[in-house]
Amino acid sequence: MMKIKQKAHWWIDMLLFFGFLVAFFLSLTGVELHQWVGILGGVLVTYHLLVHWNWVDAVSQKIFRSRISVVQIKFLVDSLLFAGFALIVGTGLVISSWLNISLSNNEWLRLHISASITTMMILLVKLALHWRWISRTTRDIFADTGLELVQPAKLQLSPIERQSMERRDFLKVMGVVAGVSLIALINATKGLASIQDGETSSISHSATSDTDQWFINNSGNPRTYGMDSSMDSSCSIQCGKRCSYPGHCRRYIDTNNNNCCNFGECA
Repeated sequence: MMKIKQKAHWWIDMLLFFGFLVAFFLSLTGVELHQWVGILGGVLVTYHLLVHWNWVDAVSQKIFRSRISVVQIKFLVDSLLFAGFALIVGTGLVISSWLNISLSNNEWLRLHISASITTMMILLVKLALHWRWISRTTRDIFADTGLELVQPAKLQLSPIERQSMERRDFLKVMGVVAGVSLIALINATKGLASIQDGETSSISHSATSDTDQWFINNSGNPRTYGMDSSMDSSCSIQCGKRCSYPGHCRRYIDTNNNNCCNFGECA
């Protein structure tokens, strides 16, 4: 029974981790799916907290009554991680297309991305603290499904051999986790850089808020265009593609029903 619960927790944690990774690639998911992935992540984080609530309650009652231990460090990391996810979901809702709040600056978006980067780093620390459980449960799952090519020999290992095996397991777990996380973090830092670039560029008569413009830039469209030489000097466009219906971008909008995207029209 305990093994079944552990495996269920493993699948949920893996879904949360890879969902968090996917959310870093807005150009892959588009805005709408990105927002739903964020909501699903918030639900899974809440579920994870409720499942481990007895542990949280027990540790919180004695966290300041004893010397610092690994359990207390795990509690601190988990607390920071939960706060990070809460901040991500909260700021994500503020800048979401669902609420459609008109934002005059990029502070909420910058906070959203910064919280995501920081939370990913905290998550890496958590995974490092739980690497033995991850390695053991992963091995059990693959063994049960018959995907493990070589069954581990049940031999009595010497302390040196056991230490060497644990080191290899640690490198396998953290190597994969750190590798994919690094790609996500690099992508997120590019998002922050694009915000900075947008703030330093001079664009007149913008048809969208700064937050909407960032979504355009990071959803597969070209960067913001300035004055169009073929138009009047008081005219500016947001996208050089000028898509017609049904559009080739997840941010396609046509409020005046002329079958042309607003971002490619003169503003």
